[in-house]
Amino acid sequence: MILEPRAQGPWPQPRSSNPMLALVASSATDSKGVTRVMVRAARTGSVTVTWGPQSAPLFTLRLSVAAYPVQ
Repeated sequence: MILEPRAQGPWPQPRSSNPMLALVASSATDSKGVTRVMVRAARTGSVTVTWGPQSAPLFTLRLSVAAYPVQ
């Protein structure tokens, strides 16, 4: 996921609502203020990744991880 620069400064560190399901594997901000985040899913289910305070996040990503048949 790529987040555009914010006028208020860099994005806060993202956090997963369930790291056992989806872990924030990396988060890096370049010199232009663009933030790249990699989330790694470990199993099926629903999870949210938020940036900012839990009570009033700046951004929320909702993920639904589904299994698919391997052929």
